[in-house]
Amino acid sequence: MLSKSDHQRIADAIATAETATRGEIFCVVAHESGAYRETAFAWAAGLALAGPPVVLLAGFRPWERIATGDWSTGAMAHPHPMTILMGYATVQALLFAASLLLISLPAARRVLTPPRVKRARVHARALEQFAHRLHATEAETGVLIYASLAERRVEVIADELIHAKVGDAAWDQAVAAALARIRQGDIAGGLVAAIESCGAVLARHCPVEGDRASPPGGEAIEI
Repeated sequence: MLSKSDHQRIADAIATAETATRGEIFCVVAHESGAYRETAFAWAAGLALAGPPVVLLAGFRPWERIATGDWSTGAMAHPHPMTILMGYATVQALLFAASLLLISLPAARRVLTPPRVKRARVHARALEQFAHRLHATEAETGVLIYASLAERRVEVIADELIHAKVGDAAWDQAVAAALARIRQGDIAGGLVAAIESCGAVLARHCPVEGDRASPPGGEAIEI
């Protein structure tokens, strides 16, 4: 997802931003934040349940033909109810299997997953990554920039101390700056823009105390 030069741009941006703050900035780039397998199962089950009644209302009864093996265009004797039931169930099973196979394709699955589900999954993954990164550092405060490419979403997560001082507006601005570049295909440029925005916020509210001769720097972690 990111080239060697992209990683260097991000590392340089983080190092520059952290010279003015005692906080730390983390970047995580995910190809996708979830498999969304439930989407394929939910759509397949819905189509299998709703499809046959719709076909029935249209006057077409393929389950009768499946059950009797009669696909002629002439008049057809009414089969036994149990035979019809078995044919109906067979159509449902075939419809479920075909729908599940098609909707399991990544492109279809992403389109059919509700936006609120994707938002929740990206946010949960960002919180998980933030807790992991902050736990591994001795910084008093930190900000995570999390980009999930498949969902086309960016999250900025800050610890409680800095968030209480800043609020949501500053992070929303960083997200907007990142998305503007990422949507143009410049992932690294979007992350750098977000880093610069978050760095300015941290410099105002958590400035460095004394000299910081060698800032820790950082990089974009790909997951």
